[in-house]
Amino acid sequence: MLIGFALIIAAVFLCCVLLFRLSVYALPLFVAFAAGSFIYRADQDIAAALVSASLAATATITIAQIALGAVKSDTGRAAIGLVFALPAAVAGYHAVHGIAVATMPASTWQIALSLIGSSVVAVASWTQWSRLAR
Repeated sequence: MLIGFALIIAAVFLCCVLLFRLSVYALPLFVAFAAGSFIYRADQDIAAALVSASLAATATITIAQIALGAVKSDTGRAAIGLVFALPAAVAGYHAVHGIAVATMPASTWQIALSLIGSSVVAVASWTQWSRLAR
């Protein structure tokens, strides 16, 4: 029983680490999904949708890196970080809300914890992008 609890705690910890590491890629993932869905729904095959999705994600990251290199002001860098932090906040909200729904009875605390979790994930994404900018 004790080993099971330890494994559950370790699994939740690893999921949180994965969420924080991958929060930087929330916007490229969204762009890739949108591009792939558009191509697939335009009566193209799955290979064309996968190629367009990977190109869209790569282009998003490349444009962000070029923009971070070109923009010298802190306000511009903050704006670029905010563009990447907003989709990460949405992903963080849904991840924490899923855990809260599974572990807590229905109450306003679920939403409060989900909002706190989304803020933490957004700040983590923002700090990772600011670290990449230097």
